[in-house]
Amino acid sequence: MKTTKVLPVVALLVDIVASRTAQRDALHADVLRAVAGVNAAVEPLHELRPTVGDELQGVYPSLGAALTAGFSLRLALAPRWDARCGLGGGQVVVVDEARGIQDGSAWWQAREAIDWVKGQAAKPGYEAVRTAVRDERATATPSADAVSRLIDAHLGRLRPGALSTLRGMLDGLDNAEIAGREGISESANSQRVRNNDLRPLMDAIVALGQLP
Repeated sequence: MKTTKVLPVVALLVDIVASRTAQRDALHADVLRAVAGVNAAVEPLHELRPTVGDELQGVYPSLGAALTAGFSLRLALAPRWDARCGLGGGQVVVVDEARGIQDGSAWWQAREAIDWVKGQAAKPGYEAVRTAVRDERATATPSADAVSRLIDAHLGRLRPGALSTLRGMLDGLDNAEIAGREGISESANSQRVRNNDLRPLMDAIVALGQLP
């Protein structure tokens, strides 16, 4: 059995919200499609993948990459499904590479983060909370934790059409391309962008994606 230490990294732990009440076959198929898209778009150290129960996990070289993966997954699943994301910065030790068994402080931090999200989202005024960051790396950005929840709050207010327009913007599509994909006029799509403040939201998501 080979043990390998990787430093520094960010572990991403994802939990599907209300998955026990969902249509399991449909949920599983949608999660697999979303995960494939995220893995193609965001380069990981260890690919995002389903693990036990309703959880997914992946390992990334930076907090920005892990946050991008988390937000991308949530947008790919929305509006039908939602997910909590716990991110932990630290060490990942590969205990058994063949079986994908890992340990280390990054996973402990990610577990602490996602457990905090579950508890916090149950409190009045925090229902939209879906993301938390616990980062012990020297390159940690403490403000990323709070900023990620401002993004959560904004995403939580968006209707399906606005979420779809935001996905198109983050994919690099222009207004005409998004409008065509949505089957609406360019003017209607522009109104979505303005009325939902999608440009500053996109800027915030992109900025977090650049963090070390």
